[in-house]
Amino acid sequence: MADTQRNFEDYIELAKTAIKAGDFPQAEANIKQAMAENPHSPIVHNLYGILEELLKEDNLAHRHYRAAYALDPTYQPAIKNLERISTSEERARKQPIDFGDETADDDEESLYVVEYDSHHVGHLRRK
Repeated sequence: MADTQRNFEDYIELAKTAIKAGDFPQAEANIKQAMAENPHSPIVHNLYGILEELLKEDNLAHRHYRAAYALDPTYQPAIKNLERISTSEERARKQPIDFGDETADDDEESLYVVEYDSHHVGHLRRK
């Protein structure tokens, strides 16, 4: 199981590197390998959406972003990418693609914390 997880993470990183370098055939090959390791990962579908978006295949990009969202409705990179390409507002369209890198600066998320009440219901509270 550890080898499978390590392979998945390697393929994800290789795919990100290839996409950023513009090597789309290699990116697609790595994404397909990662998908074979973990087909239910929102990360894989988000990357496939990015690849399709860069290839100007907006319909396929929408499908993959929606698939990532369906697999994990809390996965912020897919939400941001889907919102970005689904809007006609010029300012929103110029937002950067979210690869899901952990070093990404999430201003919205850092402003709030989730606190749970005695009924185990989460509530957002501004920091």
